[in-house]
Amino acid sequence: MLVEQVMNQDGTDERPQSNAAIRRYVEIALLALVGGWAYFANLHLSLLEGSEGLYAGIAGEMGRRREFFDLTYHDVPYFNKPPLFFWLLNLSTSIWGDHEVALRLPGSLAAVGTIVLTYVLGARLVSPTAGFWAALVVATSHVFLWYGRRVLFDSTLTFLVTLALFAWIQVQLLGRNSRWYLLAFVSMALGAMLKEMHGFFLPLLVMALYAAIQRDTRMLKDRYFWAGLAVAVAMMGAYAQMLGPGYQHHFRIGKAIESTWNTGFIGKAGPAIDGHPLYWYLGMMWADFFPWCAVLPSALLLLWAQRPFRAHPTELLLLVWVLGLFTAFSLATLKREPYLTTIVPGIGLMIGYYYHRLFSSAEDSAAMAPLLRLLLGVLAVTFAAGMFFGAAPLRRRWLVSTAVVSPMFIATIVSLAGVLLYAVLRSRVRLALGMVGALAIAYVVLVVNYVFPAIDQAASPRKAVEEIKTLALGTQPALFMYIPGWPKNEDALYYLKRDNVVPDLPSQDAVLEAVRTHGAIRVVTEEQHAAALQAQAGLVVGTLQQFRQPGRKHLLLLSVQAQT
Repeated sequence: MLVEQVMNQDGTDERPQSNAAIRRYVEIALLALVGGWAYFANLHLSLLEGSEGLYAGIAGEMGRRREFFDLTYHDVPYFNKPPLFFWLLNLSTSIWGDHEVALRLPGSLAAVGTIVLTYVLGARLVSPTAGFWAALVVATSHVFLWYGRRVLFDSTLTFLVTLALFAWIQVQLLGRNSRWYLLAFVSMALGAMLKEMHGFFLPLLVMALYAAIQRDTRMLKDRYFWAGLAVAVAMMGAYAQMLGPGYQHHFRIGKAIESTWNTGFIGKAGPAIDGHPLYWYLGMMWADFFPWCAVLPSALLLLWAQRPFRAHPTELLLLVWVLGLFTAFSLATLKREPYLTTIVPGIGLMIGYYYHRLFSSAEDSAAMAPLLRLLLGVLAVTFAAGMFFGAAPLRRRWLVSTAVVSPMFIATIVSLAGVLLYAVLRSRVRLALGMVGALAIAYVVLVVNYVFPAIDQAASPRKAVEEIKTLALGTQPALFMYIPGWPKNEDALYYLKRDNVVPDLPSQDAVLEAVRTHGAIRVVTEEQHAAALQAQAGLVVGTLQQFRQPGRKHLLLLSVQAQT
């Protein structure tokens, strides 16, 4: 009987472990499915908004010129960013071909890498439950989903910042080998090489704030910390030496501080140069961290309640990560939505911690906090209403005129929102939080499978260029492109140059020469250049066709001939 009791006890102990292992495998599989779908599905769609075309165009000119250290755009020197990111784009297009998938692949891989790092951090710092929800937040947050799969710096920078903090945490909080400092500083150096010195200083800010609050000087006494710093300085110095004089300002600390905080912090008070006030990011939180914005305030309050912070190092780290970076971005001169992607892993870990605490509590029917109840109710209504009225913003911003979402998908979203509302009214906290996750996954499907294709079909620059290609097949009149200087529609210019659609006229004198040579000609141009041609004496200019584009970046097909 004693043997039977021992065997029964062993079986009882093994069952929870087995169930936990199965649950963990299911969670990892779900993350792989969601992350893969979010960041690799429909990458072939047309480039979207100006910066994708700008960066793709710079990488394309780099490849055509075989010049990797002096960048140009539209044959004009480009010094606004260091070349590392464009090397990545050139490498990808050299392997896979010059198309949208290859251009977006570096950003998508970096996004998935950030999801993996967030999961591992959450699992090691808190629990596998926290890791799962933290990674799901990163994969499905609007700002990360919208910008993380694009031809932009921000996804890769976010990965490098997260990797630096990941390596630093291994030593500082998890007590692992000090050699992790080397990886932290290499990641920080690569961040600076990718996008100026703030790629180095953002993770350093989190490290310094945490160490100062904890009064922890261990890293300053560690030889690998200083060895890592020396390696980072050597990497950045060698990289800067390879570049021309026009790029040196990216690696000067004083210049970086001046360009980042020359208003609102060390300069005169008032709004930043882009017109956004100090609190602008605060107002963007609901949209950019949708749908997790409904949970974020409660997670923040829970972490804030864990005082004294010196006795709760994990909670302190999460607060410093999010609030430190958010404050730095708010004080910066230039404010852009994609910059917030760097904060997403910290917010994911914060919400993962919140889920861990609530899911590990004994009671599911405990009174739901009024703030959480209110925000979850608003979230449920927002999802349901968005299925019926969400087409209006797409129509205004992206010229989408047809129905975007299928009736079956609308019914699915409304049903999920209804379950969330039921859970809120019945104070079913776990059910409500689980439904936020389900709606977040549905939001990925909405954006990737419906919104992006609808924008591509409605008025994409690639579609406009395909029409121009068809027009170019005609022999008369001769067709040219006239977009001198910096274009408004950088995406369209990328396609026109990549596919070598029509000859380029670099100036008005070149237009006049083409008219003298060919007689009547057709010209593809933008609105501001069309107005300049119409004002040119001696020319008769008429509009044959308009290719409508989002953001009033329309292309025009003109007929141009000499005045008789």
